[in-house]
Amino acid sequence: MERVRANIPFDYITIKVTKSRIDKGLLAIPVSAIHMFPEDAEEVRVVDMDGVEETSSFTPYKSSSRECRIGGMRSFYEKYRVQSGDELVVQPLGDNRFRILPERLFEERVTEYERELERAEDERRVEKVVEEFSRLVNESPDRLLTAEYVRLAAESPVRRKTHIRKESRKKESVPASLRRILLAVYGGHCQISGFTFITRAGKPYFEIHHINPDYGNYVKNLLVVSPNVHAQFTYAKVEHFFDDGGWLRRVKFNGEEHRVFQAVDRLPKVYVKEVHQM
Repeated sequence: MERVRANIPFDYITIKVTKSRIDKGLLAIPVSAIHMFPEDAEEVRVVDMDGVEETSSFTPYKSSSRECRIGGMRSFYEKYRVQSGDELVVQPLGDNRFRILPERLFEERVTEYERELERAEDERRVEKVVEEFSRLVNESPDRLLTAEYVRLAAESPVRRKTHIRKESRKKESVPASLRRILLAVYGGHCQISGFTFITRAGKPYFEIHHINPDYGNYVKNLLVVSPNVHAQFTYAKVEHFFDDGGWLRRVKFNGEEHRVFQAVDRLPKVYVKEVHQM
């Protein structure tokens, strides 16, 4: 088994397939990956990229063949044009169900969902995309959104757009998708005071402050804040103190210093995939 850096912001497991197993319509499970599978011979359910679920035979490692494998994969290999050396993403779903996805298509679908999440214009659409996206990567919504925060933190800042309305200019607001990501990462708590409260709708209340008002919705330029702290950023004498990575670490309001909590300190910097092969 080899652990390598993943191209997408998620940890996952792949199995590299060989021509001999493809020709036989089998998915051989390396010894390093058998912990994910049943100990006894029984049927398993295989879910493909399109959500199609089929029953397949399963042979455990302790059988006479001395090979842990899933049979009946020929149609899967043909459908997705799997070639020798390709990697298949394997996700245990519980109750002997496994989602199996060609890695190249898995990465493409992840990229599509990331773009769709960024384009979502309202909360309802955001939640729908998050639900589908989290199902694809087999992660909880909050873990998914935290991974998206890490990905966005690596992007470069861009100047904030301005919209002209009735002879006036209004800077673009924070997209619904990014508000949802920040909610998952900070739980609505102010990064300076730690304060939040629950609204009548049952959600934590928070506001988002642009540190540099001319820059856009770049995560290093955004702070989750309480209304009181937001007002101080607007009306008090403010001094900013950044680290070498561009994260705001301390702020002074009228000479009084406060620490800024940055969730990135406790989040993974690198995501890995486990590659299993015979």
